[in-house]
Amino acid sequence: MNKKFLFGLVICLMIVAVAVLWLLSALGVAEMQWFTLGWAVTIATAILGIAFILRGVIGRTAVPLKRLWIFFGAAFLVVAVITLACEIAMPAKIVAPIIAVVLAVALLIGFLAAGGKKWDTGDNQKVGYKSYRERKAEQAKAEQAREEHDDK
Repeated sequence: MNKKFLFGLVICLMIVAVAVLWLLSALGVAEMQWFTLGWAVTIATAILGIAFILRGVIGRTAVPLKRLWIFFGAAFLVVAVITLACEIAMPAKIVAPIIAVVLAVALLIGFLAAGGKKWDTGDNQKVGYKSYRERKAEQAKAEQAREEHDDK
């Protein structure tokens, strides 16, 4: 299964699940009276955040794109923390440290997912790189050795 398809499928299933839960609470199902729009946003943004982070970690894309997915995920998780704080009336003094922890973990995951590699490393910075002149000289030597071998 394609990873892009799987990512889209998770997002669509999350939207359907949140919408169904919200509908059940609006219809007056006794067990779902606690579910409000705030909880819908909290759950949706938390799932989106985790999905984006996983896409950044698991995906086989360029390093800047991996980091971008991870930071999008972190932004969604920050929104989830803020909406959760509003829904359960968290003390204001612990919201900012929780957000700082979420961002710090996202930064760490971004560094680990990228493997500390630079995305713009040129060929001339790789081990064993030979310039155009060095390659041409080697080709000329090889051709000369082949001609001497053929003459024998």
